[in-house]
Formats: sequence, C-alpha cells, structure tokens
Amino acid sequence: MKRRSVAQGAILLAVCSIIAKLLGGAYRIVLTGLLGAEGIGYYQLVFPLFALLLAVTSNALPLTLSKQISYELAQDRQGAVSRLVRKALIYAVIAGCGATAITLALSKVMANAQSNGDVYICYIAIAPAIIFVALSGVLKGWFLGHGNTTPSGVSQIIEVVTKLALGLLFVRLLAPWGVMYSVAGALIAVGVSEFIELVMLFIWYMSSAKHERALPKLAPEGKFFSTFLPITASGLIFPLIAFVDSIMVVNLLRLGGEIDGVSQYGILTGPVASIINMPIVLAMSISVAIVPAIASAMAGYDVVSVKQKTATTVKMCFMISMPFFLGGCIMSGKVVAALYPSLGEDHRQLTAYLLSLTSINIVVLSMLEVLDAILQGLGRLRSVLVNIAIGGAVKIIFELILVPKIGIAASGISSIVFYIIAFCLNGVYYNKLVGKNAKLFKSISKISLAGVIMSLSLLPGIFIGNSYVALAYAVAVGGAVYIGALLALKAVGEGEMKMLPLGRKLSKALRRVGYYKGDAL
Repeated sequence: MKRRSVAQGAILLAVCSIIAKLLGGAYRIVLTGLLGAEGIGYYQLVFPLFALLLAVTSNALPLTLSKQISYELAQDRQGAVSRLVRKALIYAVIAGCGATAITLALSKVMANAQSNGDVYICYIAIAPAIIFVALSGVLKGWFLGHGNTTPSGVSQIIEVVTKLALGLLFVRLLAPWGVMYSVAGALIAVGVSEFIELVMLFIWYMSSAKHERALPKLAPEGKFFSTFLPITASGLIFPLIAFVDSIMVVNLLRLGGEIDGVSQYGILTGPVASIINMPIVLAMSISVAIVPAIASAMAGYDVVSVKQKTATTVKMCFMISMPFFLGGCIMSGKVVAALYPSLGEDHRQLTAYLLSLTSINIVVLSMLEVLDAILQGLGRLRSVLVNIAIGGAVKIIFELILVPKIGIAASGISSIVFYIIAFCLNGVYYNKLVGKNAKLFKSISKISLAGVIMSLSLLPGIFIGNSYVALAYAVAVGGAVYIGALLALKAVGEGEMKMLPLGRKLSKALRRVGYYKGDAL
C-alpha cells in the first residue's frame, strides 16, 4: 500500500509538472505576440543569469531536504525535522538575499556585457523572485520528505497561472512607456507569482506541521551541505551554458554586422525554443518514471531487467518525438503563422527557418533527457555531467567561430551539435555498461520508416493556404498515417503499447481483431 501511494504521488507530481510546463510554453507564445521579437529578446536575455543563480542557491533544496527528512523519519527521529527545516530556511534566506543583491549589483554590468544598457531595469524587476523561489524550495522539500506531493504539484500550476494572468496585465499596462518597460512588467509578474506560491506553501506548511513543531528537538544525523552540494553541481551545466550564450551570441551577431541581434536571439530562445520544448515535456515525463524502475532493478542486480526497461523507454521516447520533429521541420511555416501571427513577416520567416533547422532537437534532446535519467538511475551521474560538459564546450567553440560568419543559424546548429555529442557519449557509455541491443536498433529503424511514410503524407499540407486548416490536416492525416505505418510494420509490441496514453484500451481492441496473438504481455 505504501509503495502504491508513493507511485501515485510521483505520477501526480509528474502530471502537474507537465501541465505547468505546457502552460508556461503557451504563456511564452502569447507573450511573444505582445512583446514582439525585440521584446522577447530582452526578456530572454535576463533569464540565463536568473536560472544560473537559482541553480546555485535553490534548485537542489527540495530534493536535498526531502532526502534528509525521509531519512530522519525512517529512523523514527521526527524531532530532528524542525531543525533541518530551520537550517534550510537560514540557508535560503542568506543565499536568496545574496543572489538578489548580486543581481541588483550586476544589473548594469550584465546589460552592458550584452550590449543593451537599458536591460538593467529588467534585471532589477526579476531580482526579488530569487529569494521567494529559495524559500519555496524549503517548504516543498518538507512536503516531499513526508511523501506529500500535492502541495508541490498544485503550487507549480498556481504559480504559472498567476504569472500568465499578471504578466499579460502588466505588459499591457506598461506598454505606453515602451517595450523595455513592458518586458520589466512581465518580469515583475514572475516575482509576484513566486511570492504567491510561497504564501500558499507557507500557509499549507503551518497547518500541516503543527504536531511536528511541538516535538522535542533532536540534532539531525545527516549533514545538509554534504547532500546539497553534489545535487547543486549536477544542475549547473545547462544554466551555465545558457548564461554564456546570453552574453556571447548577441555580441557575436553584432560583430558579424547584424543590427537586429537581440530580436534574432529572442526568436531562437523564445518562440522557437517554446515550440520545441513542448513535445520534449513528454520525454521528461518518461524520464521521471524510469529512474526509480532502473534503480530498483540495479539494486537487485537484475541486468536483464535494466536492459529491457531502458530499451523500451528509449524506443517509446523515439516513437513519440519523431512525428513532432517531422511536423516541425515540414510544417514550420504553418506552425509559426498559426502561433505567432503578430510577428512581422521577416521575423516570421526567420522563426520558421530556425524551427525547421532545429526541430531535430525534439528527437535528440528528448533522447538525451531519457538517457541521462537512465544513467543516473544506474548511479553514473558524474559521467553524465562530463559528457554534457564536453558537448557544451563544443557548442561554445562552434558559436565563436560560426555565428559572426553565418548568423543566428549557427547558434541553432551549435545546439544540435551539443545535444548529439552529449547523447552519443552517453550512448557509448551505456552500451559499455549493459551491452548493445540489436532488437532496439531494428525497432528504431521501423519507427524511422514510419516517419518517412508520414512525411510524404504531410507534403500536401504545405500548399493549404489557411495555417490552422493546414495544421489540422497535419495532425489528422499525418497522425493517422504514422499510427497506421507503425501498426503495419509491427513496430510496437503489446507491452509497449500499454505504456502509451490510452494504450491499454487500444491493445485490447487490437487483440480482439487478431493483431496481437498469443499470451498477453
């Protein structure tokens, strides 16, 4: 019964995270329509430093605290939890205030480094959010340590919905003062939404922890920073690379003679990234589910089970991401016209071009996310970090050489190279650990063939004048052809079918018509 409740909690948190990320992606789409390419460029310039400081100060807080609280509770030392929370709160206040002060102090330095001096007001606008996120992380850690995922999941959705509503309101209210103030308004909304999330979690915590706070205090057995620092280090690489990009890309574009560098950077990291990241959320949900299963199989030294579970997961991830990649590549113009009608014609064409160019990242980054999760489940976190760091270093070198010569497309290409290198290095390392899987390669070949067949069915959609009708055609016809091709090629086994949304019902229907024969999986 306990295992079931833990599984249900993990599913609830994963579902809430997916909903929050999808809402966040939708918000970026609407925000781009209001701010335009230049405005979303300013908006995107600010976030890498913000994300980097969060990675240093607070991203590891929920996981660190939840692990230590779970340990103390397992040892029947509930009286130690309050002291753990107090230590974490002290750290959150000091680190959060320090990071906020750093953001304020560096606001003009960063703006000048990014060759956009007025952006400093945007850094000031978002600075207070850092301390709110840190404090919220402590409270989330307390709930997760007690096996209660509901507050963390619900608070994520409330935070995104609040940011969406207030962000759109503030952007409109501040529009008369210019685009930079509109961007600052959207960033102020980030801080307000984080504060509302903090208040909600605090009220929930005060109600839930009454009994625990009244217990006699015990000294915690675990050391907070011995767990916090490794988890923090593991989450630094991606934010660090994005931070370097935020300073480097616009300046390299200007070095190459581009006067519209901010808009181009904003298009790549805003509209294009928002479209690409939405289907990747599905892969992230798979990765969340696979880590406990892999860790459990490894604990029992069941290498066969590890190999089977990982192969199925990689196959499912590839199968889900493939149609989104093909749709983004072939129908990029229609997707951009439907989602970003307010962009100017030149910016729409650039967005469509970059989307078509980088849509391969839907597959590569999805696979990378899942393979990273698998290796972490196998206890190989350090190797994952080294491989990602190597890919990131190559990305930066590519950008330094190519961006001044060929423009913003070079940054998109460098991201593809980054993810492919990291994925290939992880793949080679995984094969060394558990061995090659010829059956998986055969399955991926079948899925790829189904994708080629689907691509042919999408081509008529390019000539449909109305973008919404064209997308409806792509989803209906392309989706039906893709599923039909997968079934005709027998690319999906019955057990794998059951892993998909509505898969159990579909597998039963296929068994009734004789598609699946023999014993049910």
